[in-house]
Amino acid sequence: MDDSEKHDIDVVRTRLMQRYPDLDRAVIEDLIEACLLRFDGCRIRDFVPLLVERAATRTLEATHSLAPAQPEPMLTPELPATAHTEPAVPAATSSWGVRRVFARHSPRLS
Repeated sequence: MDDSEKHDIDVVRTRLMQRYPDLDRAVIEDLIEACLLRFDGCRIRDFVPLLVERAATRTLEATHSLAPAQPEPMLTPELPATAHTEPAVPAATSSWGVRRVFARHSPRLS
């Protein structure tokens, strides 16, 4: 493991400790080490810190429950008040009335 990978793993460790502050530091350390062992023989090491973080996060989410955060109230702008207008096409009460209304607009029914 080179210096940049060690630095990236330290960043992962810090993120996990911030995300799960009530967990013991040793638990996170052991989990990171276990995840690193999975990628021990890999020749290409560019994405190992990312894969370690994802694997550790997936394991912690499955075993450790976070308290649900209180959702922020959603602020929506008020819609402008509009006067209710009658529809342009009168409501038809029978199937013949519906057919007559659509016959004016549909070339297939005319």
